[in-house]
Amino acid sequence: MKHRVVVPALGLALLVFLGGCDKPAPGVSAPEAETRTVNTLRGAAVIPANPRRIADASGISDMLCIIGHKPVATSDSDAYDYTRFPSYLEELLTGAVIIGYPMSDTVNVEAILAVEPDLIIINPRQEKAYEQLRAIATTIVIEPTVNDWRGDLRMVGEIFGEQAAVESYIAGYEAKARETGAAIKAANGAGATYFSFLTAGTSYYLFTGAAYGDMFYNDMGLGIPPELPEQNSITLPTATLEGLTGINADYMVVLASADDRAALEASSVWNSMESVKAGHVIWLPQSPYFNQAYSVYGKNLLLDELKTLLVQ
Repeated sequence: MKHRVVVPALGLALLVFLGGCDKPAPGVSAPEAETRTVNTLRGAAVIPANPRRIADASGISDMLCIIGHKPVATSDSDAYDYTRFPSYLEELLTGAVIIGYPMSDTVNVEAILAVEPDLIIINPRQEKAYEQLRAIATTIVIEPTVNDWRGDLRMVGEIFGEQAAVESYIAGYEAKARETGAAIKAANGAGATYFSFLTAGTSYYLFTGAAYGDMFYNDMGLGIPPELPEQNSITLPTATLEGLTGINADYMVVLASADDRAALEASSVWNSMESVKAGHVIWLPQSPYFNQAYSVYGKNLLLDELKTLLVQ
């Protein structure tokens, strides 16, 4: 398997501050009034107030759907196969054309042209195509942080004036996460600890302050292993196999290919871990589960799966 996205270099500074939709001044025609002004990485931009055909290459398509602005073209493809959607977004984005991957520096300009967009959204990785894209339709450059999904969703809500929908979604997710965490703690004991990591050969990337770590410790309130390293940057911390034994969580969620799983299960070091001996290891494939815990929409679905997997 090709590990196209191993360490999520997803830290993109949130630099978009958005303006409201102005009321038409005397003498301004109705079509001119149907716009919003937003400040982007390339300065102020005037965009349609209610775009109908959005081409999103920036990686916010699930958020657009949440606020009722489903794109006609998207880069929210699977991290391990850019030609298809991850399973958790298949229904949400059905009918949209895939135009790339948000962490790639290329987009399919021809495919964007073909969908006749009235708004194009890109991130800084794709700015080399900016002039081509702005010749097709209004193009804005935004920079989601990805690790701060609430901030990213609020940013998107402000772009389109959908702040109420955003706050409703966040409140619903947070309530569901608390309930899920309570059910897991009731089943496994309030003092149990949890830990998740991604395997890539002999490299182990630890979800501590992002994705599964963020969901476990901040959203669900589950126990943190005492030796868990802090995440001090956008990059996931790494550990050796021997280092994993020092974390010593009661329950582990491991994202691994079939080959990587087989290698771990054949290791005496791995089999010496208490959670392994107790049968408290949940194995998940890298696709779609790597990206799913980062996705605003995907993590909501993931809560249901984690509840099923961890309530034993």
